[in-house]
Amino acid sequence: MSTPFSNVYSYFMPKIEDYNFLQLNKEDLEIILEPLLLTSIIKFKKCKKDLSKRDNVNKSFVEDLSDEETNILAQLMTVEYLTPKLLTADLVEQQVSTNEYKTYSQANHIKEIKSLRDMMQYEASKLITSYTYSENKMSDFR
Repeated sequence: MSTPFSNVYSYFMPKIEDYNFLQLNKEDLEIILEPLLLTSIIKFKKCKKDLSKRDNVNKSFVEDLSDEETNILAQLMTVEYLTPKLLTADLVEQQVSTNEYKTYSQANHIKEIKSLRDMMQYEASKLITSYTYSENKMSDFR
């Protein structure tokens, strides 16, 4: 069997809140999500499945991915999603909360995004470590 890219996207979408995605049709959304997935694949070096075997026409992996493998890819996608937000020149735009009339500093905003991205990266690393060692037996370490 195969695993459609859309399965990974369905794991990814609840991990983020981007209301801009709600305005997109399925095709436009996939145009945005596919590069995030492809860069995530590169970072999942310990995957027991060959993620390079893909059907790019049907947008699917040739091999059937487990829920755990799908979740790891989705977690890596969150890191890839947040990284450009740190590098965007438009980030220096200040935001004002209308309810509290507080101005948030640009530096704090960048710091919070970096902290969130680092937390997502740490979680992805933990998932990969757990995945890597989940099927190993103590006799494999000799």
